Amino acid sequence: MRQHRVRVALGALSVSALAIPLLAGAASAAPSTRVTVPGTTPAWATAAHAAGTPAASDTVSVRVALSLRDAAGAEQLAAALSDPNSAAYGRYLTPAAFNTRFAPTAASVDRVTTFLSGSGLHVTGVAEGNRWVDATGTVTQVNRAFGTVLRTYSWQGRTLRAPSGAVSVPAAVGADVATVTGLAQTVATRAPSHVKVPNPRVGPHAAATNGASPAATPPPPSQCSDFWGQHSQTLPAVDGRTSFPTHLCGYGPGQMRKAYGVDQAVASGTDGHGVTVAILDAYASPTMLADANQYATGFGDPAFARGQYRERIFRPFNLQNECGGEVGWNEEETLDVESVHGMAPGAGVLYVGAQNCDTGLDDAMNWVLQHHAADIVSNSYGWTGEDVPADELAVEHSMAIQAVLEGIGLYFSSGDDGDNVIDGLSPQPDYEASDPFVTAVGGTSLALDRRGNRVFEVGWESSLDFVDYSGPTAVYSAPVPGDFNFGAGGGTSTLFAQPWYQRGTVPGRLANRDGHKMRVSPDVATDADPFTGYFVGETLGGAFELDTFGGTSLACPLFAGIQALASQHRRIPIGFANPLLYSLGDDALRDVRPAHDPIHYASIVGGFLGTFDVDQGGTLATTRGYDNVTGLGTPNGRAFLRAESGRDR
Repeated sequence: MRQHRVRVALGALSVSALAIPLLAGAASAAPSTRVTVPGTTPAWATAAHAAGTPAASDTVSVRVALSLRDAAGAEQLAAALSDPNSAAYGRYLTPAAFNTRFAPTAASVDRVTTFLSGSGLHVTGVAEGNRWVDATGTVTQVNRAFGTVLRTYSWQGRTLRAPSGAVSVPAAVGADVATVTGLAQTVATRAPSHVKVPNPRVGPHAAATNGASPAATPPPPSQCSDFWGQHSQTLPAVDGRTSFPTHLCGYGPGQMRKAYGVDQAVASGTDGHGVTVAILDAYASPTMLADANQYATGFGDPAFARGQYRERIFRPFNLQNECGGEVGWNEEETLDVESVHGMAPGAGVLYVGAQNCDTGLDDAMNWVLQHHAADIVSNSYGWTGEDVPADELAVEHSMAIQAVLEGIGLYFSSGDDGDNVIDGLSPQPDYEASDPFVTAVGGTSLALDRRGNRVFEVGWESSLDFVDYSGPTAVYSAPVPGDFNFGAGGGTSTLFAQPWYQRGTVPGRLANRDGHKMRVSPDVATDADPFTGYFVGETLGGAFELDTFGGTSLACPLFAGIQALASQHRRIPIGFANPLLYSLGDDALRDVRPAHDPIHYASIVGGFLGTFDVDQGGTLATTRGYDNVTGLGTPNGRAFLRAESGRDR
């Protein structure tokens, strides 16, 4: 469900340099009576791709994002409030205090609504905190209001609308307007970062035969393993071996708590009680709570207590075709809820379901911020790479800064396509995970023994080599280890300069991009490999069933749940966690290191050989110390909880 989006190039900018032009209003003057709004015309809107002109009477919905007051000052304060070494650490703002100091004013709203109404557009709403004004109008009215001409363009197999020239607004509102979204239609929107493995207890993976009846005989089916090495399968020889462990069936919540060393803490009462984790996704599964309770009790955990689980759903849902439909998002949100509850069974869970995966996610995030609905927010979705339109980047980055100022920690999945080269992009991380004011959660491959103890945990960068049985002898389809299949996103940002908290920790060779030191993601990691994945229970077709999921969509809520445990005994919320995480002692985080020798696993019917933690010469690799697959590492049980709770500080 990963999707591609066209990049509006912004260049290599520092965080401050990025924030000022994007958040501080429109820039250069057009004629003297109007000012241009940068970043609103996509790079593909060129004469070479011109396809026509939309009907003058077509309706267009636009969102005029308003400028924060003193955006640079807001960013500087965000750094101070989140830095454990700062005297201002933890002196967070309430939403009301943030709005009083930094939010757009009522006067700005009045000027912009007057401008829009005077241009013939219908104002349909003003966001809480005066963050933006929504309006609709015809193509003719929009052209007149924004000093441009909307045309249609052929791009990536679709006909899309976009401004054909610079977008401008009257000089009287130039300082009020940060950006305008909706003028250009988008190639894709944000997508969930999960990978689903067909339940091997129900349907095995098929063996590859190149579409023909196999001449070589596939081995008899084996079984997936409940623990590493429980079952094996026969495959063509690799390094003198023909027998390989089958992949894991999936872990339950108790196994995952033990794997990360928090099981005894949870059993003794450090279970997240009094902490609320918000989970933000698009849409909402109608059976979410019932599924989560049946799942928990089935694994011997407590169901949600009365009032422990809440929802805030934004209806009516829309853009299902553009967003991939509700079914895939329902899987995502069920995974998120059950992962958080499994890791922190005493924490409150607030599920926030956006109207869609486009601007609806911004509406939902703004609601969380304006109501300080939680101190921890898990977000298992993102853009593919940093190919984010500048107008949308402006909105999302400004909300990340607001979250930091309010003491809210935003956690984002780092992605499932490695450095995104397989998506046709240059090596780059995913946004929003690459934003320096959020915590990016990368992924690992985790193997446990029959007692739940670790056998190994390596970076999640995996290859599959399918077995061809069409000839007289079974052979691999490619030289072992085969082709990259999936892995944790990460890498060096194309947009954001190196934040202060990464200096001295992130190696210079990773931070360097074209001679500039840049933000590198992820920051931390937990299990994400679907072949060492997590059981998720969901009602499908009226029946409750278990399937195995992975992806950094699993890693993110697992880590958010651990953060709920660490938050339970703190005097103040952790808030934006990165400055704290990068300051922790060596015993708090477990360094994820590469395996000494390749670790292989087999499909249950002999269809492929999998290899964990493969470095095939790309830009991502697991190393000692900080790396761009697992970041600082994974939480090290009670030592991590003590360090973050402040008991060791």
